[in-house]
Amino acid sequence: MSVNIVRKKNGFTIVELLIVIVVIAILAAISIVAYNGVTARAQESKMKSDINQIHKAILAARINTGKTMQGVTGAYASVQSCGDKANGSDLAALPQSDACWVSYNAALDKISVASGHNIRGMKDAWGRPYLVYEAEGGTPSQPCRKDEIGVFANPLSSWTQIGKYHLDIALYSPQTSC
Repeated sequence: MSVNIVRKKNGFTIVELLIVIVVIAILAAISIVAYNGVTARAQESKMKSDINQIHKAILAARINTGKTMQGVTGAYASVQSCGDKANGSDLAALPQSDACWVSYNAALDKISVASGHNIRGMKDAWGRPYLVYEAEGGTPSQPCRKDEIGVFANPLSSWTQIGKYHLDIALYSPQTSC
């Protein structure tokens, strides 16, 4: 008497399950890397766009008022109190009542009013103020210094800027000795 035992295959083998898990893990890793790249590019694009908008607003304010940026904002280095924070400081974590934010927001407000471009409240991709530095005509020892727009390094490191997000603004009233 011969008995034929027929086994029914009711599921997947452990090898098949492991292969599926590995494939899913590889796809997840690829998508995470791709997402991080997209996020970084979006942050970079935002900062370049913001700096361009601030630059255009400053140029318009200087033309509309006939003054340097320092004359428009009434300050020399509005973000001085930001740059003077202790190394390692996170400017985004500072309260809006901190002198850093108060002077920064006041400068953007004055530039917005003078230019007709609304740049109020602009923050970089990490929620920090942009470096807006009114330097032209600021000190007799540096008469040829240009106004600057940039992004502070994070964490803060003694006025260090991220180089690729830095823009020197052409002198409004060129000095003959520059």
